[in-house]
Amino acid sequence: MKKTELIFNLISIPVDVAMLLFAGVVSFFWRLNTVATVGPVRYQLHFSDFLVVANKVIPGLIIIFALLGLYNLRGTRSFAREFARIVVGVSLGLLVVILLFFFNPGTFQSRFIVLAAWGLGILFVLFGRLVLRGIQMLLFSQGMGLHRLAVVNGQRAESGIIQEVYRNRSYGYEIIAELDYAPDTLAKLEKLYATGRIDEILQANPALSDDANLQLVEFARNKGISFSFVPNLFEVQRNAIETYNLKGVPVISLKNTPLDGWGKVAKRVLDIIASASCLIVTSPVFLLAAIAIKLDSAGRVIYVAMRGGQERDFRFYKFRTMYSHLSVGEQYGGTEAEMVRRQLWKVNSRGGENGPFLKIRHDPRVTPVGRFLRKSHLDEVPQFWNVLKGDMSMVGPRAHVLDEVERYRNRYRRMFSIKPGIFGMSQIAQMSWPDLPFEEEIRLNTYYIENWSLWLDIKILAKSFWLLLFGAKPKEDY
Repeated sequence: MKKTELIFNLISIPVDVAMLLFAGVVSFFWRLNTVATVGPVRYQLHFSDFLVVANKVIPGLIIIFALLGLYNLRGTRSFAREFARIVVGVSLGLLVVILLFFFNPGTFQSRFIVLAAWGLGILFVLFGRLVLRGIQMLLFSQGMGLHRLAVVNGQRAESGIIQEVYRNRSYGYEIIAELDYAPDTLAKLEKLYATGRIDEILQANPALSDDANLQLVEFARNKGISFSFVPNLFEVQRNAIETYNLKGVPVISLKNTPLDGWGKVAKRVLDIIASASCLIVTSPVFLLAAIAIKLDSAGRVIYVAMRGGQERDFRFYKFRTMYSHLSVGEQYGGTEAEMVRRQLWKVNSRGGENGPFLKIRHDPRVTPVGRFLRKSHLDEVPQFWNVLKGDMSMVGPRAHVLDEVERYRNRYRRMFSIKPGIFGMSQIAQMSWPDLPFEEEIRLNTYYIENWSLWLDIKILAKSFWLLLFGAKPKEDY
């Protein structure tokens, strides 16, 4: 942690105390001025009594915040993660107050003040944190407090998106050097370190040998600087392990996805609620899209095809975006569409003729309206019905065409251990990186499967909807 980050974390403690106290004071006087709406004050409220309770609760809240990691995070911390921890911390504080009331009913009598302080506490603490974050971002823009980063083997295509993040100063990084790994790499890093120019190394090539990685790790540890790396496919799966003793022999086992058991139930409940809500909200889109598709070209409005699923293939729905006679399927273009599709594999933008997926720039099969539907992702609205039926999930790996699936199903069968999803980590990546390499998509999907949580699904959905509504649209026409 850099000195500026330590300073901001120390400052955040009194700022949190002030915000929590302010939330309590506002709640106290708010109650005194809401007699007409909330009702008369049944118990005599004394500000001194309130301060006594606040002096008991606020130190406990600060301890809870510390245990939740709100005072040992880097300046590049995630806003969503910080907000979630604030909500959890203040809510636990509310539980502490409830326990105080349970053991000593005379401690404080106003439930309104307690609930109002809970809501305002979240808002005010978040506001204080946003002010500190704004100041820190301003310092970053001036080159102060940045992590000085050396990137090793960062020229590969799949690490491009990572470098774009690190080049953005708002994340708190400054790329000092970009090196291709070679026998003299350690000497170059030694020179950079000797001049005080680096305090972190990013190894951005998942295919770099273990020996090379070990040399970089040893260098970083000896110099006391941070080391980060982009994991390969096996390392992504290895981050969820469990150990046990078998007749005195220690055994390490790769854990299955957390989606087993109650996780699957929780995810299905979220899918039903979210998909039903989305179908209701987007119902006007069905009418408008149907009219536009019909006026644009002849054929069915809804395109139906088979897709690879978790336990079985399923009928997949989306708005038709191609000319009907060029759409694959017996009910559409039939043999003609298949012939055109085979020809297009030769100019596949994602891995060439032998690539796992077909992705064509300026696809001649796509209608003008279909091009708009694809860029806006409105063509995927009917998939909410697939989610409601149980064929798909709101979040999961992308559902692919069957002949594409057969190219990789056996090698990456792990992708079929959960339901495909409308949204997902690889789908988010492709919004800004349309040519996302296949191995990178597999890596992102594997990470999701191994690290699933309900909160992760909620974050992916929130980020996906945000990008769909407010994110920059891709320049490439697919």
